[in-house]
Amino acid sequence: MKWEPYNYSAAFKEPYRIQDLGNLGRLPAPIAAANIGSFLVMLGLMWGVFREVIQGVSESLPFFPALCYIGIPAGSVLLMNKVQPDGKKIYYYIFDLIIYLIMIQWRNVAFHNGRIHKQSEVDKILRFS
Repeated sequence: MKWEPYNYSAAFKEPYRIQDLGNLGRLPAPIAAANIGSFLVMLGLMWGVFREVIQGVSESLPFFPALCYIGIPAGSVLLMNKVQPDGKKIYYYIFDLIIYLIMIQWRNVAFHNGRIHKQSEVDKILRFS
């Protein structure tokens, strides 16, 4: 693909990356902020919701907490980077889907000649000849 000077779509393919940690130092390679966020969300979900189940199973399987608290969040990050519906990253796709549901689907609107109309008005006005 040829590079275009004003093609801003290239800037939105990759999210914000973090490399400098301030007083703590620098990471050897930048990490996407979305990856860090999804890892922490999954870790919080595993800790907050499934902690008792994980601790119960860990009595018989000693490696199970490491699998759940490190493996599942890391696997979710890898899966998030692999799955790209409609050619978008999954977090952009989910954000666009939520915006579509709130702005169009739940409001029950239709577009005609570049204007927004209520679906009930369109059903009354639209006549097929």
